[in-house]
Amino acid sequence: MAFTEAPDPGRAHTLAELIAQLRLLKEWAGGPSYAQIAERVNRLWTAAGRPAGERTARTTVADCFKTGRARPNTDLLLAVVEALHPDPAYVAGWQDVLRAVRGRAEAATFVQAQLGLPEAVPHFTGRRAELARLGEVLGGRAPVAAIAGMAGVGKTGLAVHIGHELVRTGRCDTALFVNLRGFHPDPGRPPVDPAAVLDSFLRLLGVPGHAVPADLAGKTRLYQERSAGRRLLVVLDNAAGEDQVRPLLPGERGGPVLVTSRRALTGLPGVTHVPLDVLSPDDAFAYLRRTVGAERVDRAPGVARRITAELGRLPLALSLAALWMTAPAHRSWVLADHLERLEQRRAHLRLDNAVDASISLSYEQLAEPERRVLRLLALHPGADLDAYGVAALAGTGLAEATRAADRLVAASLVRRGEAGRFELHDLIRAFGMARAQDEDAPAGRKAALTRLLDYYAFATATAMDQYAPRMRAYRPRVPDPGLPLPPLDDREPATEWLAAERANLVGAGVHGVASGHAGLLSRLLFRYLQTGGYLSEALVLHTSAAESADVVARGHALVSLGATHSQVGRYEVAKRHVEEALDCFRRAGDRSGECRALGTLGAITSWNADFARSAGYLREALALARELRDRAAERTALTNLGFVHGRLGRYAEALEIHLQALAIDQQTGDLCDTGRTLLNIGDTHLRSGDHAQACGYFHRATAIAERAGDRDLHVEALLCLADASLELGRIDHARTTHECALAIAAELGSLHAAARAHAGLARALTASGDRENARHHWLAAREHHRELGLPESAEITEGLACSVAAGG
Repeated sequence: MAFTEAPDPGRAHTLAELIAQLRLLKEWAGGPSYAQIAERVNRLWTAAGRPAGERTARTTVADCFKTGRARPNTDLLLAVVEALHPDPAYVAGWQDVLRAVRGRAEAATFVQAQLGLPEAVPHFTGRRAELARLGEVLGGRAPVAAIAGMAGVGKTGLAVHIGHELVRTGRCDTALFVNLRGFHPDPGRPPVDPAAVLDSFLRLLGVPGHAVPADLAGKTRLYQERSAGRRLLVVLDNAAGEDQVRPLLPGERGGPVLVTSRRALTGLPGVTHVPLDVLSPDDAFAYLRRTVGAERVDRAPGVARRITAELGRLPLALSLAALWMTAPAHRSWVLADHLERLEQRRAHLRLDNAVDASISLSYEQLAEPERRVLRLLALHPGADLDAYGVAALAGTGLAEATRAADRLVAASLVRRGEAGRFELHDLIRAFGMARAQDEDAPAGRKAALTRLLDYYAFATATAMDQYAPRMRAYRPRVPDPGLPLPPLDDREPATEWLAAERANLVGAGVHGVASGHAGLLSRLLFRYLQTGGYLSEALVLHTSAAESADVVARGHALVSLGATHSQVGRYEVAKRHVEEALDCFRRAGDRSGECRALGTLGAITSWNADFARSAGYLREALALARELRDRAAERTALTNLGFVHGRLGRYAEALEIHLQALAIDQQTGDLCDTGRTLLNIGDTHLRSGDHAQACGYFHRATAIAERAGDRDLHVEALLCLADASLELGRIDHARTTHECALAIAAELGSLHAAARAHAGLARALTASGDRENARHHWLAAREHHRELGLPESAEITEGLACSVAAGG
């Protein structure tokens, strides 16, 4: 459609008609994008001397073209008109029409108070705990309960539901209900003045208009007098804050009051606070059955649960999705079609309009510093973070970051989880990411994430210096980014911090491949993830780091990846990774990295029973470690070489080598290394036939593992101790110790350790005469060997044969 003249705003008599003319004007001007229009507006405003903080954004400009708004942003709308057609007379014509349209819109605005409750929410589901709590509280004398939660979480629905229950059971005769418009979608509809609400309440209670006092104090006094002694429920929905609610409370002689708000109204005395979160998984599923149809949902329950998860189990989002899914045009769709649509929308950071508008209400109430923090929180690669993480993202001090996060919690945009950590609902995260793309420059977003990754790297290095001090010299040095840092000056707080941030640190590594943070975090966290048995996290982090462009960083990541695969018995995969790492180090001329790779190859091949090849790798590693004067690498090579000698039956040589390693351990004071060396000494005694001596060393290693929290060492020590106990005829002790080892192996996901535990249990049960149960464990051990791609051992074959022969 082509225009020769600009559209005439005088044709519009309503706001919707005026917006239609604005859309035509956009088309007349060549159809510029909202971003282009925002650019033009900002240039106009800058030229007029407006401060940079008042710049507009693409989404705000787009709002001007939407219908259904009671009041437009007059200033911005006229600037858009000028940007599209910079003729002063034409803009003045728009200003006149807009003034008239707004006058009519304002005349139609009124306080929406009513006597009686709105209709109950259809398909109300769940909320058993909250209903029980509200029922208990509202049965007291002059009770006030405040339901607080994020946008769309179902606060009003819960309040109306419990209100109808109070009336139905006779605890209240009737109710006053008002929408206080604390977070109305139209910025032209501000929160309702309490005086206007009281005026309406008094009229509903039978006070003639001429008898209503003019001042707020007089209205409040008369309202409390009229409410006294009556079984009157007052529902104050969508409150903006305490100041709006306080004059509307009927006082001690009044009836129960229910307040809903996105803010935690902690400033109201004597109020019982009922926080409201999203629906539980089962309740969300039940809601979908009720709204979409039980038969339809029960045909694909797994898909239905994924839909509820995709919607964050948020009642508003679930109800919107149910309406879409039951619309005539979509009834032929299967649930999988709807799931795919939701996943596509999420992938493009799009939310349904009503959800987006609902969240926008809280967002627009914030000051810009809090808005910025919310946008940055949405970019955080982990699930939650503490105040130090917020400070790193925002580039502020700790106190300022804490205040901003607290305000976001009060606005129900951020949830405060365990230990005071902050987290975002998925829908709010998607909203924040979209706003960040619209409102923050790419360079600013990148700088915030870089600050966060720098903080994580430095804090991790600081924590690891306490967690594994002996390895400090072998970890990369990390510069101090000058950001607030939690107290990490002892092993206990350092370990607690690593545990709390583990998921975030792995997520930061995955995110930070290109920036080099993946390789850095992979090296820093290797020891922690290994000794803690966090194998799945280790695989994710080291795999990401192995994509590093830096050849040395890639080599270290490949060694760590190989070591992690070997922990679960994937020896061939582990060997390939470390061989590739060895090539990386040799090409880069990194002798220290080469030593690490050789030592790791020696350990992996020994665990796979290739002892001759293992000894060759380890002798190379030992010579290189001594050449480099690297005591830690020397100790590792000695430990593994002693293990190999023991497996080859060279017990005296093995003990001599292990004692050399133990001397290094005692010099460095590393508990975990000491525990592993004690295991090796005990294993050598066990194989040489000195079972009592072996038990002593295994007990010492077990105690060290428990003290150090090294679960990988712990399971190994238990397996060795159980084997020694069986050799000494302590069958019951051997069985219970193997059961403990099996439980830890299952938690660690270590198939290799689990196979050993099952085989040990089978031996102990066979020794006690229980061949039937022994057979179950032989079968489990065989299955684990098959999962690992290992051949069935002769012991397993023989054990199964004996159990069958015995009738087991």
